[in-house]
Amino acid sequence: MSVTLTAGTLQAIRERVGKRGVSAYLEKAAQRQIERDSLDELIADFDKVHGPADPEAVAAKRARLTGGATNAGVAA
Repeated sequence: MSVTLTAGTLQAIRERVGKRGVSAYLEKAAQRQIERDSLDELIADFDKVHGPADPEAVAAKRARLTGGATNAGVAA
């Protein structure tokens, strides 16, 4: 499989890691994306079984974890 990066994307990567670090950077980025995709699948499966999370409950738990006030209007 061949992937084509835009010149701007490749330049931004090279500015961060240098020419020799591009492959390692792309490998780590791919690993993170796979982890996110797997998490999205896990959440979708959970939602099918249990329904979507209650936004107010999520806001309350987020506030508890971060030490902030609840924001019921914030999407989780």
